[in-house]
Amino acid sequence: MRENRKDKRIAEENRVAIEVPGPSPTDESRIVNALTKDISLGGARLVTDRFFEVGTSLRMTLYLSKSKQIVKARADVRWNRMVEDGLYEIGIEFEHGIPTGVLVLIQHLYGKGQSAPTSVQP
Repeated sequence: MRENRKDKRIAEENRVAIEVPGPSPTDESRIVNALTKDISLGGARLVTDRFFEVGTSLRMTLYLSKSKQIVKARADVRWNRMVEDGLYEIGIEFEHGIPTGVLVLIQHLYGKGQSAPTSVQP
């Protein structure tokens, strides 16, 4: 099978807090917990007990275990599937509107002895 991903995925579990807006603008947001199964600069595969439709825009906080950093990000759900009764995998694509989030992900994924996938040399 041919790999169509733009960025290399790294198998890694990180805690993720997904902010789900309340039913009305005055209601408080709820937090849905998830774990990354793999992650890249472009997206991640998450496991959660909440089903999210394809196309859903998510606001989330990623707690990167290796580098001990926290990234706030927005992402769109690209695919979903049930893996067990009441447990879902979702594929998300990051919306990199905030440059600091991109830099933290680059440092986390390619820091300490690994080189970032770029043609620009320091």
